[in-house]
Amino acid sequence: MPGLFALAMLTVDETRCVHRLAAVARCRACVDACPTGAWTMQPDGLDFDPARCDGCGLCVPACPPGALALAAPPALPLSGDTLSLACEHAPLAAGPLTRVPCLHAISEARLLALYLAGLRRLGVVSGTCATCPRGRVMPLVERLDALNDALRAAGAPAIELLPTAMPGEAAPSRRRGFFGLLRPAARTAGPDTRPAALRLLASIGRGGGPWAVSLDVARCTGCAVCARLCPEGAIDWLEAGAEAGLRLRMERCTGCNLCVDACDQGALRPGRAAGGVVVAFFHDTTCSRCSATFRHPAGHRAPPLCPVCRTGARRPDRLVVD
Repeated sequence: MPGLFALAMLTVDETRCVHRLAAVARCRACVDACPTGAWTMQPDGLDFDPARCDGCGLCVPACPPGALALAAPPALPLSGDTLSLACEHAPLAAGPLTRVPCLHAISEARLLALYLAGLRRLGVVSGTCATCPRGRVMPLVERLDALNDALRAAGAPAIELLPTAMPGEAAPSRRRGFFGLLRPAARTAGPDTRPAALRLLASIGRGGGPWAVSLDVARCTGCAVCARLCPEGAIDWLEAGAEAGLRLRMERCTGCNLCVDACDQGALRPGRAAGGVVVAFFHDTTCSRCSATFRHPAGHRAPPLCPVCRTGARRPDRLVVD
């Protein structure tokens, strides 16, 4: 993948890609989201074929660290507090509709920027997603659902999704409120990325974002690899005298799951953010076999063996040479 390059339709900043941060990264978000095969995973890393890119933009909201952006995102004009959207395969319908390549490519950051500008209701008309190659990604309704939860957690009002039935599909559920969109003179603010969405959420109020990981403290060995690798500072390692701990601030998490990939104890799992700060403290103890010092979580009984001895491995500094 090139360094920082601009194509006719897509801009990519490889410095934000988790594959450039750690070899253990298993993220396939852009590959799985791309309906044309422009993004592929090769043995030596990600590869992009601009000739295959049709500018649908589905990879942009899928990319957790925000490495991707459309060079020219579609304008989303409002009618009052309402935006009416239609995908390029939707049949002609009465009333003003803004056509976009794919409804599911509308990112969290775009929605939040429009929300801050006044959006309160959203109507959508589409083709049949079940038979469209672009319909295999996270649906717009699901993205709005998660964002609405985050808005409520921040103390902000939810937004209504208008019950516009899509051809061949049931009308969207009214179980939750969803977003509407822009006023005519409003402008979107900031890049079309998850980090930008988190900044916009923070300007609305306190609360978690749509992405998070959960920590199983009992499985954690306090190695702090997750804290060293987290590109957003959502996990950090705290030391205060004899006490040390992991701090999870999920309002910073973009869901890249690099920490999950790097955790060899399976202590981290993807999950929905609940808000607040989680701190897990650790104490030092001594391995009864190799006498090495290792950490164990406070409030849990310390195992007699360190993680290396428990897995049957031998420490390099304790190998016996005949």
